[in-house]
Amino acid sequence: MKVKYSHGEGYFPFAKGDYVTVVVRYLHIKDLEEELYYHGTVTEIEEDGFWCVLDDKTKEEYFSFLDVENVIDGDRIPFFVGTTKRIKGKD
Repeated sequence: MKVKYSHGEGYFPFAKGDYVTVVVRYLHIKDLEEELYYHGTVTEIEEDGFWCVLDDKTKEEYFSFLDVENVIDGDRIPFFVGTTKRIKGKD
């Protein structure tokens, strides 16, 4: 499904149960301390966003498409202008 992210349009090819990385801030920051992304499992998809159980399993969080830069596979993390393979326990 095509969606409007905070800095442009993109596709959301994920379904319930998919493990994802939600990139809230990465490409459009000035300080590396402001990087922000989460890993979790999609539980519900709505027209304007989706619900995700985060890795710590303590809470489910709603992400509006307009509040995130992108959503990518959960085994990837943002890196420069693309992504790289995630090393477990390093992020």
